[in-house]
Amino acid sequence: MMFDRDNSGKIDNEEVVALLSGEDLGNFVSKDAVADALKEIDANGDGEIDFEEFMLMMKKATEKDDAASSNLG
Repeated sequence: MMFDRDNSGKIDNEEVVALLSGEDLGNFVSKDAVADALKEIDANGDGEIDFEEFMLMMKKATEKDDAASSNLG
């Protein structure tokens, strides 16, 4: 994964914070918001997002996007 800076195969809280606080995003969200989101996505409670959790998150996001799009037209 391109967000996995330590090549652990998972995305941890610090990697998410680094992603969302980059120069281009200008501190987009707070560390507390990242921690809350991580808790919601982290199904097994290990403090990291593994591939399966990441894919489940993306599937849910896509389903929400598809539902919103279908309501528009």
